[in-house]
Amino acid sequence: MKKDGRIKITRGWLLAAVGVAVIVLPAGIAIDALVLEPHSIRVTYPVIKIKDLPPSFDGLRIAHLTDMHLGRFTGIDQLLKAVELANSASPDLIVITGDFVNSAKFINPALTEALKKLQGVGGKFAVLGNHDHWTNPSAIEGVLSAAGITMLTNTHIILRRGEEAICIAGVDDLWTGQQLLESALTGIGKDVPRIVLCHNPDYADQMPPSPRVDLLLCGHSHGGQVKIPFGPRPILPIDNPKYAAGLAQGPHCQVYTSCGLGMIGIPVRFNCRPELPIITLRRA
Repeated sequence: MKKDGRIKITRGWLLAAVGVAVIVLPAGIAIDALVLEPHSIRVTYPVIKIKDLPPSFDGLRIAHLTDMHLGRFTGIDQLLKAVELANSASPDLIVITGDFVNSAKFINPALTEALKKLQGVGGKFAVLGNHDHWTNPSAIEGVLSAAGITMLTNTHIILRRGEEAICIAGVDDLWTGQQLLESALTGIGKDVPRIVLCHNPDYADQMPPSPRVDLLLCGHSHGGQVKIPFGPRPILPIDNPKYAAGLAQGPHCQVYTSCGLGMIGIPVRFNCRPELPIITLRRA
């Protein structure tokens, strides 16, 4: 330090600072990606406008869970934390868009009990993902049934409030099942808004222009698990990167893709925390 109180920055000081940064920064990133972010669920609050949404459904709240991937990297504690967060938002509906497990041994009573705790006054609905089909789809469907969750594989339900209604439908996974959208929406009044569950958001580019769909809710992408700050998501298991995370406009409908709760491949998340969207529908 100089006599006038100013700090003299020398070349040696700069080199030492750079050396510390070179050591500390990667260590900090590693701790964040391996220890902190994977277990820090981010609750988001998307507001999505639906054309001609009936007034009685304006403000409907949907808790969207997806991609739990119970297995080596994601345990039942992560799911229980998500259940608690979802219930604390007092949602009208619970929807789950697949990939419950990575391993058959996690299709067990603990999974049933965790899912049973989910509280949606208007019901709980789900479709399966590719990992569910690769593991044991019939066993997972049994767990969902025991937990009070309605499967919507290529079918729908109608929610009514007085004379007004909306439709919640589902189609099977893009990689491992059939997407029978017309069958799923058979008999729906033309003015009834339709929300469709599908595990893989790439279906938005393959779905037919009719019947009408207002919103597609998806998972599968995990947001890439890694998002370079101010840059891309280098690893995405989908063809169209615009569906990587959040709300996007597809050819025929809006698409919301959640980053999901679990992990596959390598157990890291960086700049891409697990996500629990609490979606509010608004009349356009």
